[in-house]
Amino acid sequence: MKKKVSFIIIFLFFSGCSLSPGMHMQTNSSWLDESKYIYLDSINKTIKLVDISETTDIYFKNNYLYRIGAGDQIVVTVWGLQDIFPIVNMGADQNIRRVDSNGNVFFPYAGLVKAKGKTQDELRDDLTMRLSKFFTDPQVDVTVARFNSQQVFVLGEVTKPMKINITDIPISLSNAIGESYGLNTNTAAASEVFIIRQTKLGDDPLIFYANLRSPASFLEAGNFFLKNNDIVYVNSSGTTRWNKVISQFFPFSTFLNSIDNLTSD
Repeated sequence: MKKKVSFIIIFLFFSGCSLSPGMHMQTNSSWLDESKYIYLDSINKTIKLVDISETTDIYFKNNYLYRIGAGDQIVVTVWGLQDIFPIVNMGADQNIRRVDSNGNVFFPYAGLVKAKGKTQDELRDDLTMRLSKFFTDPQVDVTVARFNSQQVFVLGEVTKPMKINITDIPISLSNAIGESYGLNTNTAAASEVFIIRQTKLGDDPLIFYANLRSPASFLEAGNFFLKNNDIVYVNSSGTTRWNKVISQFFPFSTFLNSIDNLTSD
């Protein structure tokens, strides 16, 4: 998988895209010293870069709730009705129900239930209400067994570029880099770490940056939480054509499809 991801990064560096006006061919200092904007010629827009220190959000961490999506696999347990809903080994495959591409999951007596967009508690309440039509006070439990619907991508000069599935525990920038076995100590520009985030369809993307050489920014990386389909990109030291690489991430949906295929085993 590492070779596949590394290949796309090499491809991005050498596919055509010119420097934008105002960007300087310097290698002895970070381009962030001179500019806080990036021109993306693939979408013909200039985007303001946002320092992660302006966006750290403890509220998000403290109020985070995972929402089920298509492809997630869940386990539904109904206690006290073992003759109808047998309880076997919780990890057994026969207990796992996959959320289909339309966001639905089937459960006996409840029928086809919309799971996408719901928390585990919300889906439990929905199933409880449906089963209450047939059983007295059913005790229902819902657990996500396998988190497959949401992911972030860590690319560039990290030890192991990878796709990381988002779970019911929020993932911070520092978590993601740690799971990728850290920055490549020989090639990474620690002062040039980018997070590319697509907002609503048609809106301009958000591009954040972090200077992980700064102790303050390094600490803030633990409070900057990633969202579904975020791309973390670590630039290469001595590389001045950084905007060329980032420009290749757009159109965003096309790139996500490509990188998702490359990072799949």
